[in-house]
Amino acid sequence: MADYSAVFNCPGCGSPLETLEGTISLQCSYCGLIMRLGSPGRILKYFYDSRMDNFAAKFAAEKYIKKNGLSLKFTPISNRLYHLPFYRFKGMSYALYSKDVMSEIREGDYDLPMKNTVFHRRCRNFDLTIPAFDNKMFGLDSLGVRPGVMPLTVYHKIFFPSESALLDITVTPEQAEQTAMIMFFFGVGMTAADKNYLSSEMIGEGLSVIYYPVWAYSVERDGMVSTMFIDGLTKDVYHEVFDSFEYNGRGADVSKAVELNPTQHKCPNCGFDLPVSELSLYYYCANCDRSYTLEDDDYHSVELKCASHENGSNYHPFWRFQFAIGETDTVGKFSKILTGEIPLIKKSKANNPFYLYIPAFHSGNLNALTNLGGRLCRMQPELSFNKKSQPPSADMFLPESEGLELARFYWNLLRSKYMFLCGEKYDFESCDIKKGELIWLGLNRSYGGPKKVNFKKAQASYI
Repeated sequence: MADYSAVFNCPGCGSPLETLEGTISLQCSYCGLIMRLGSPGRILKYFYDSRMDNFAAKFAAEKYIKKNGLSLKFTPISNRLYHLPFYRFKGMSYALYSKDVMSEIREGDYDLPMKNTVFHRRCRNFDLTIPAFDNKMFGLDSLGVRPGVMPLTVYHKIFFPSESALLDITVTPEQAEQTAMIMFFFGVGMTAADKNYLSSEMIGEGLSVIYYPVWAYSVERDGMVSTMFIDGLTKDVYHEVFDSFEYNGRGADVSKAVELNPTQHKCPNCGFDLPVSELSLYYYCANCDRSYTLEDDDYHSVELKCASHENGSNYHPFWRFQFAIGETDTVGKFSKILTGEIPLIKKSKANNPFYLYIPAFHSGNLNALTNLGGRLCRMQPELSFNKKSQPPSADMFLPESEGLELARFYWNLLRSKYMFLCGEKYDFESCDIKKGELIWLGLNRSYGGPKKVNFKKAQASYI
C-alpha cells in the first residue's frame, strides 16, 4: 500500500513534523511532546500546495499550445487556482469464489467426466481515490500524483492559500464508499470472470479528504474560447474544454471531515504518557498496568490477555469471537459438521467453546495473514492466558466492528466446501456470535511490525 506523508507543526514547539497521513499518535522529535492525531472514524483534511504561480500557469498553457502546433496569439480571459477535493480509501479486500473444473475418472474401460469444485480466495490491500465533487469539467477522476512526490500539508482554513478556490464537497462519505465498493466488485469480477462469486468484504477502510491543486486558464484564440486545466504539481495541461470556465462555490461540505486538532495522549487513569504508534488502536500504560483501546475518539479500558501459541515469543493481536449455530456451540460439535476443516481434536478440546480467530494487525502479505487466521480457526488452540504485558510485534489497528465483518468472511471460508452448510440456517447473520475478545498470541514468527518509512525533508510552507 502506498504511503502519503503529511506535514504539520508541533503544537508544543512549532517545529515542522512529517508523518504518515492517518497517523494515530506520535512524539515530537524536537520537544518530545506526545500527542494523538487521529482515531477510528475521524476524517481529516489535507492538501497539496501548488508548485505554480500565475506566470508559471501561463507558461504551461503556452507550452501546450505550441506543442499542438497552434498559434501563440491569444488573449487571456481568466486564470485561477482551484483545489479539488478527493476521498482517499485504503484498507484490505477479501473475496471468495469457486470454479467448476472438469476431469476424468477411469471406470472399467471408460473415462467418465467428473465435475470438481475448486475454491479460490483473493486477498489484497486497496488504495482508491474518488472525487468528492460533481463538476465534470475538470476532467480529473483520481489523484494525479504518485505518493512521495511531495508531502501533504495538514489543512487549516486560516493557513490555506488565499488565492485558491475550494470546490464544494457534494459527495458524502457513504456515497464515496459505495463507489469504492463498485470499483472493488468490478475488479473482483474482472479477476474472476470464469468463477462463481461467493462473498467479499472490505476491511480496515481508512478515509481522508485530500485537496489537489488545478489551474483553470481560459483564453480566446482565433475567435474561439477554450479553457486549459493545468496540474498544479506536474505543471502540465492534462485537459482542455472549448468553452469559458467560471466556478462559483457555495461553501458546501458534506464530508464530515474535521481539521487536525492534536490532543494529549495520556493514560486516563494516572495521566502517564501512553506509547506512540502510527497505526495502533491499543495502548498499555506501564505506569499503572492498565490497557486501553481507542474507540469513538476516547480510551476504553480492556483486559490484557496474553497467551503463548506454538511456544512463540512474537506477540500479535487477534479478535476472538465465540461462535455458535443453535446447539452446535463446542469444538466437538463443530468438528462433526466441518469434517474436513477440524478432522482430529483432542478430547480435552471437545467441550471448549468454538471461536473464530481474526488477525487484528496489518501485513503486506494478506494471503499469509488469512492462512494464519484460518489455521487458528481450524486448530482451535487450547490457550492459557496471563495478564503480563509482552512487547508487541505488530500494531493492533482493527476495531472490533471491522473484526466482526472479517469474521463473516472467515466463516464463509470455512463452510464453503460443504453444500449442506449453504442454507440460510448457516448464514453468518443467523448464527449466535458473542462480543469480541482482544487477545495477544505469541507466535513463532513475526508477521509484520510497524513499517519503517524514510521521508524526504519536509518543506513546510504552511501552518
